[in-house]
Amino acid sequence: MKLKSKFDIFTALLVLLFFLVLASSFFINGYVYKKTEQLTNATREINFLVSLKTSLKQLEHYLWAYLADPVKEKRKQVKESMDRFYSLVGRTTDFKLNEDELRMIRYLRRNIERFSSLVNRILYSSEKGKAGVLFQGLRSELFEQVGKQIDEHWSEDVVKVDRASAAYYRARKRMISFFVAAFVALVLAVISIRTTISRGIIKPISKISHSSRLMAKGALNNDIRISSNDELGELAGNFNSMAASLREKIGGLESSYQRGQRVVRELAILNEFIGYVSSETEFETVLHRFVGITSDLMKADLCSILVFPEDGSSLFICNEDIITEESIERLLLKRNEGPGSVLEKQKAIIYNAQEDGALSVDGIRNALVLPLISTIGLSAVLTVMNKNGGFDYDDEDSLFGFAFQAFQTIAFQNELARLAVTDGLTGLYNHRIFQERLAAEIRRAGRYKRKLFLVMLDIDYFKRFNDTYGHQAGDEVLRRIASTIKDNIRAVDFAARYGGEEFVIILPETDCDRAYKVAERIRQALENSPFQITDSSRVNITISMGISCFPHDTTDKEDLIKKADTALYFAKQNGRNRAVLYREMPVAEG
Repeated sequence: MKLKSKFDIFTALLVLLFFLVLASSFFINGYVYKKTEQLTNATREINFLVSLKTSLKQLEHYLWAYLADPVKEKRKQVKESMDRFYSLVGRTTDFKLNEDELRMIRYLRRNIERFSSLVNRILYSSEKGKAGVLFQGLRSELFEQVGKQIDEHWSEDVVKVDRASAAYYRARKRMISFFVAAFVALVLAVISIRTTISRGIIKPISKISHSSRLMAKGALNNDIRISSNDELGELAGNFNSMAASLREKIGGLESSYQRGQRVVRELAILNEFIGYVSSETEFETVLHRFVGITSDLMKADLCSILVFPEDGSSLFICNEDIITEESIERLLLKRNEGPGSVLEKQKAIIYNAQEDGALSVDGIRNALVLPLISTIGLSAVLTVMNKNGGFDYDDEDSLFGFAFQAFQTIAFQNELARLAVTDGLTGLYNHRIFQERLAAEIRRAGRYKRKLFLVMLDIDYFKRFNDTYGHQAGDEVLRRIASTIKDNIRAVDFAARYGGEEFVIILPETDCDRAYKVAERIRQALENSPFQITDSSRVNITISMGISCFPHDTTDKEDLIKKADTALYFAKQNGRNRAVLYREMPVAEG
């Protein structure tokens, strides 16, 4: 039987016993109250009759004394005694009287005025003999007749009081007996319930408590033996199962502790690496540090990262030169994968010699490949290789927890660095970086006795275009020109937005002919590709360009910019949509 059912039965029995005691107590108390009321009423009747008899005697005595000596004080005593008698006659509503007593009281009330008149006549009679006759009449009619009736009723009430008193004490005795019996029954019920609870609840709980204390001290082999089918039996069974489970898992606590220590170590390394990333601006330097730390963290010999910026290029970094980008691609082909598919599936790959046979890829014995995708678009494939014992899923979780946070930090820091040196609209380098780069290139060209060309270009009639088609269309034109410039220059060349609709290009280590061809190629590419305004509207965009040369035109940076600007102005003044070399201008030639 379940504990709830047992408690329900105990509760029902206690409630039943309580209501039985309550009902019996109510009945007995009512009976005792009734007898008490009868006794009280009979006692009041006796007290009333005694008081009435005493008052009559006192009135008779005072009248007799007044007749003997009619002085004022005795007359006052008679009146006061008569008032008390009137008051007693009016108090009969305080208790119940029998019919004979009521008849006597009604007689007194009907004749009270007459009796009062007789008393007054006695008190104020001038003839003593006549007052004596009146007193004798009042004595026979009131004092003797009523006094006799009072004595008779008093005797009856004494008997009534004796009976009521006996009935009261009998009822009280019954009540005491009942409460004693109820108390005994309650004690027996409590003892019975306590015995049942002790046997069925307290002892099993004590066993469970004892075993739990032993378990707290590390003793896991103390099973609880409770044979009941209630919740305590179920609790004991669950306790035993828990102890068995703890016995099975206690052996894994050490490895869990080691995993916790590893997580703490990873967090410490990650925190240190994030601090390093915040202070280092060179992207490749950060990546070299990243693969080195990752290799140490995973206790592997090799680690590489293949990064894919948003511009479609790729960057491969490894802590050892024996591994190349082609090595990673051949490794991925073992599972019919490639860097792109790994990033697309966003799922790690574990390579072990036992599962994949002899890998035979540039000395790679085992590997863990993890895709990394930042929230700002930078993605990469991270590969950790050659760990003693191979890789498992715990290694995958550990690597992901560290590498994901670290790569996000790298990506954000790289984006911040890019935003600091580029123009937000065109993606080209900004004016500040152009000035720094031009100064550096001039120093380098001067050191190695090389030529350097500076191209400055400006969009023809750009203000009119903005006024006609709006600034949003103008922004698209600026982006188109920036894209065209990037498509037509070398990797060593440098392009920047100079300001407004002006752009500059630094062409190091080239000759005049090639510099002019680059400028013309950009100009013609824009001229031959009309700008699409709407589905049915196209506009030709042209540019004017000025070209200056170091050291032919000048060796000063500011003067080199000024001469390129002068050549640009000359192109504007002579028909626009053309490239002009400063050295070929009439002023320069002169």
